[in-house]
Amino acid sequence: MVKSAKKSESVDLEPTGILTDDQEPEASANAGAKVIGSIFSPYGDRLPRSRIEPERPHPAVMTKEVATYREKFSEIKQMLFDNQSLALLYIDASRLSQIENDYGSQIYEDVLQLLTNIVVDMRGLQTRHDDLVTVNEKHGDIFLIFLSKKRQDKPFGRGDLENLADRVHAHLAKRIYRMTCSYLRGRPKVTIGYSLVLHNPLIKNERLILKLIDEARRMAHIQAYRLEVKNKELLQEIILKEDLRTVFQPIMNLRDPSIVGYEALTRGPAGTEFESPYTLFDIADESDLLFELDRLCRRKALQSAADLGAEYKLFVNTLPMTIRDPEFRGHWMIKFLEGMKLDPSRIVFEVTERLAIENYNLFLEAMNYFTDMGIAVAVDDMGAGYSGLEKIVHLKPAYLKFDILMVRDINASFVKREMLKAILSLADNVGAHVIAEGIETAEELETLLDLGVVYGQGFLFSRAQREFVDMSAINTFDDTAAPSQVTV
Repeated sequence: MVKSAKKSESVDLEPTGILTDDQEPEASANAGAKVIGSIFSPYGDRLPRSRIEPERPHPAVMTKEVATYREKFSEIKQMLFDNQSLALLYIDASRLSQIENDYGSQIYEDVLQLLTNIVVDMRGLQTRHDDLVTVNEKHGDIFLIFLSKKRQDKPFGRGDLENLADRVHAHLAKRIYRMTCSYLRGRPKVTIGYSLVLHNPLIKNERLILKLIDEARRMAHIQAYRLEVKNKELLQEIILKEDLRTVFQPIMNLRDPSIVGYEALTRGPAGTEFESPYTLFDIADESDLLFELDRLCRRKALQSAADLGAEYKLFVNTLPMTIRDPEFRGHWMIKFLEGMKLDPSRIVFEVTERLAIENYNLFLEAMNYFTDMGIAVAVDDMGAGYSGLEKIVHLKPAYLKFDILMVRDINASFVKREMLKAILSLADNVGAHVIAEGIETAEELETLLDLGVVYGQGFLFSRAQREFVDMSAINTFDDTAAPSQVTV
């Protein structure tokens, strides 16, 4: 049984810290998100608590200091002279500065310190113990690793630096994602360049070193483009092979309790970076493949629901741009749904509040076609910070989904409870139902019930599964007991 723990009132809506590098994100195979930078991934699962609002790292871990390369210039010049050449890895993490813009300098400084620790700790693993780690400037977000001579006095050969850069990039991508997932809703974009300069007694060492740094910086841009092309090709292959799978998370009547429907969520190839919907939609955005990916996700979701019981609703996420797909209308669509034994009245198309508003006229025109067929509309991520309630009303949504970040610790936040009350009032006025997303604790559930929320979903009840789970597999609560006592 989950016991209720009282918390103090809070009006702080910001995340409270960072997932430190030694903390594994919970259930990474099921992880994903709705928001990816400026693009909303409509097929992400809900993040567990440890990935939404992890604790800020203890100051004791924030100890490693790194000098600027100018402070180490004498040592770097000596490395060039002794080895008769000098190689450099250039790690550009400057895109992480978005965290400072969104959350302030203190959190960003915490992130930079953790990143510094990760880079320094690569010595002896991804890089050699004798490599010199520096930064471009104090509190900088560009790391310059001057490489010591290879074993057995062998010079760096063709491909050695590129292979090293790829290996370091793979290592950092995983570690930095775990560190920044609370703040960046997409992949943290860190680029790595490399270069090599030979000792030349006719040229001052200072100029040779500056040339080395400039060439590595330019190579970082080349490597970033190379990675984009590679990722685009991999995503195209995934789409052509239809190598996606659909999982389903139940949507509950919180008062019965009972299952009223399932939300279809997408996963990429198992065991790959593309398994995460974060990555799928982030790369689709970069590669101009959002339409192609989204329409495949929608079709796979409907096909995977062929065995869904007639009493359940199927919630299918979609982007406004793909709702206008001409191959998903008319006779073709009717025939497709008949083949899947899916009556249009059982289907609910979900679209995020922000994208529905940004693409309002086109989306409204396209949705009228589907609502005339009997397909319902759900507006997702209500309360996530966007405004446009008048436009939302004109969409005539059947469901308003209260955003996971607003559900998080709602029992301890007066502001979040008031926001929910406003959305409940709006829903009542337009004849819509409110669904609370991402319920994880008994305290959240108790508060939602007290405020009048009838429907919800979240890890408290069930994670997304390949099969349609029934009530025997659901973590349920005794309706004769207080909602704070939930069997899990």
